[in-house]
Amino acid sequence: DYFAGGHQVPWWLAGVSHYISSASALTFVAYSQLGYTYGFVAIGVAWAAVPGCLLGGVIFARRWRQARVTTPVEFLERRFNIFVRQLMAWAGIPMKVAEDGLKLFATSLFLSVGLRIPVSWAVLACGVISIAYTFFGGLWALAVTDYVQFLMKALALLLLVPLAFWRAGGIRHAVAVLPPDFFHVTNGTYNWTYIAGFAVMLAITLNGSWALAQKYYSVGDTRQAEKAAYLSAGLYFVGTPIMILPAILGRVFLPDLIALHHTADVYVYLMISLLPAGMVGIVVAALLSATMATVSADFSAIAGVLTKDVYQRMLRPDASQQKLLQVGKMITLLVGSLSVAIGLYLSLGGDQPILHLMVVIASAFLAPAFLPLMGALISRRLTSRGVVTGFFLGLLTGLAMLGIRAWLLPRGYWPWLQTNFDGASILINTGMTVVGMWAGSLFAGDSSEDARKYDLIF
Repeated sequence: DYFAGGHQVPWWLAGVSHYISSASALTFVAYSQLGYTYGFVAIGVAWAAVPGCLLGGVIFARRWRQARVTTPVEFLERRFNIFVRQLMAWAGIPMKVAEDGLKLFATSLFLSVGLRIPVSWAVLACGVISIAYTFFGGLWALAVTDYVQFLMKALALLLLVPLAFWRAGGIRHAVAVLPPDFFHVTNGTYNWTYIAGFAVMLAITLNGSWALAQKYYSVGDTRQAEKAAYLSAGLYFVGTPIMILPAILGRVFLPDLIALHHTADVYVYLMISLLPAGMVGIVVAALLSATMATVSADFSAIAGVLTKDVYQRMLRPDASQQKLLQVGKMITLLVGSLSVAIGLYLSLGGDQPILHLMVVIASAFLAPAFLPLMGALISRRLTSRGVVTGFFLGLLTGLAMLGIRAWLLPRGYWPWLQTNFDGASILINTGMTVVGMWAGSLFAGDSSEDARKYDLIF
C-alpha cells in the first residue's frame, strides 16, 4: 500500500499524477528560459513528451501493470536473476537523486525571487516539505496531492496567459516586436538533432523512470494503465503552449533579462510584473507544489527499490511488513536529504542554463539506467547477459560523452558537433545501450530459459 497504492489508484488520478509528476518547476524554469531566449522552439521541444506518453499507452503501460510489481525492478529477478535485479536497482539511483537536487534548485528560484528569501533557504524549505508528506503518506499521498497541485497549476497558467497577451500589446504588436527567428521551428543549437535526441530522452523517462512507472502499475488493470498514459499525453499537448507562451511574450515587456543574466528567473518576473501580490502567492504555491509532486514521487520510488529490492531481498528476507515500512520511511528521509544537499550546492552557481544541466545528466546516465528495464518488459529475446552488456556499454559511452563535452568541445574541435552535441550524445548513448543489449543477447548461448520466464510473467 505504501509503495504501490494497493494497485487501486483510479486511472484518471494516475494520469494526472503521471503528468504533474513529470512537469515540475524544473519544467517551468527550463522551458520558460528556452522560450524567452529562442521563441517557439521551446514549444516544439516540450511537445516531444507527447509521443513518449503515446508510446506508453500503446506498449509500456500495459506491460508495467502486467508485471504485477511493488517496485519497478522487482520483476527482474523473476525475469532473469538476482544479479540483474541488484544491478538495475542501484543503477538508477545516482541520476534520480542528482535530478531531484536540480528540481529543488529550480523551484528555489521561484521562492527566492518571489518571496525575497535566500536561494539556499528556499531549497531547504522545498526539500523538507517534500520529504515530510512522502514520509508520512506514501504513494496515495503523492497521487492525491498531485491532483490538487494540478488544479493549482492550471489556475496559475490560465491567469498568466491572457495577462501576458495584454501586457505585450496584443497579438499583432507582439508579432511585430518579437525577433523574426522566434517563429522558427528550430533555433540556435536547438535543431532537429536536438529535438530527436530530446524526444528519445523523454520517451525513456516517461516510460522507464521509476517514479513514472509507479503510476502505470498502481492502477487496477491494464486498460486503466493505458488510459492513464493517454490522459497524460493529452495534458502535455494542451498544457505545453499555455505554459510557455507567457515566457515568449515576456521578451516584449521584459527585454533586459539576457543582459542581466536572469533568464532562469523569467517566470518569476512575469508573475511579479503581471499579478498583484496575492496572486503571486497563489502561483508560487502552484509551482512549488508542482516540484514537490515530482521530487516526492522520486523519493517514494527510490525508497521502494532500496527497501524491497535491496534491504528485504539481500539483508532481511524475513522482515515483517511493519519493519519494512519503518525502513522505507528512513530511506525516504535519507534520499530526500541527499537531494536537498545537491540542490544547496547548485544554489551557489548563479544563473545557469537549466535545460542544459538536465540534458547533460540524462545524456550520460538515462539510457543505461532505464533502457534495459524497458527492454525486459517488451522483448522475450532479451537475456540477462544482454541487460548487463547494454548497461555497461551505455555507461561507458555516457562517460565518454561527458569527457568529450568537458575537454574537446571547449577547444573548438568538430564544428558540426559543437551545435549538435546535446542531441547527438543522447542518440549515441541510447544507440550503444541498445547495441549492447542486442549483442549480449545474441551471444548469450541458450536463451530459452529467459524466454520461458518472460512467457510466464506476461
